[in-house]
Amino acid sequence: MTTVRTRITMISSILATTAIPAFAAAEARSNPSEPIVWGFLGFCALIIIAQIAPLIRNLNKQSKAASEQTTAVKHHQP
Repeated sequence: MTTVRTRITMISSILATTAIPAFAAAEARSNPSEPIVWGFLGFCALIIIAQIAPLIRNLNKQSKAASEQTTAVKHHQP
């Protein structure tokens, strides 16, 4: 578990380090409508997450039901 956390920390720090120059370059040519664009993109992300979250929940329920069915079938076989 700690190795996974270590790997995630290393990867995220590497990505953050490489992304800083890109953010600095983007900040140099700032656009006044940028907050509106980010707000729109955030709203789109919320819509996508709102549609994916129930899908994941249903997949978990279906996989649990399928595993229970297979264990019930195995117990009923002679």
